[in-house]
Amino acid sequence: MQLTNLLPFLGLATALPATNNLANSNTITQEIAWNVSNFKLGCSSGGCYYDFNITGNGNNYTPKFSTHCKGAENKKVYCDDKNITTTVVPSGNPLWTVDVTHRWTTYLDAEHHDLATWYQEGAKNVTVVDHKPFNFTMKPTEEYGVA
Repeated sequence: MQLTNLLPFLGLATALPATNNLANSNTITQEIAWNVSNFKLGCSSGGCYYDFNITGNGNNYTPKFSTHCKGAENKKVYCDDKNITTTVVPSGNPLWTVDVTHRWTTYLDAEHHDLATWYQEGAKNVTVVDHKPFNFTMKPTEEYGVA
């Protein structure tokens, strides 16, 4: 292939925006907490399945949310609000790790030209003894953004 055939593709590649990693340590403030309610976990010969509601408080940087999540152990799933994903992993009976990710987009400038996608992630170890529904609170522990 000749260089003249590659020039249009090289021009396109240089015109694509670069991806920037963003850090905003202001988004996880004291009021940011995720309240999990009616957490249920059941197991059968086919594996273990979970079901719960989760509500997240908001602040000036982070939007609030409220959604329902359900899925099978060890699988990352989207909750009803597709900006929330969760994974529930066994950590040795009766311990389980509940992992949640909250994703949202915001503009980086007043002219609304540059969008950034933000992520907050958190995990909580819970003890499931009798498989009765229970509630707990967790906080995000990691945050990052991509523009």
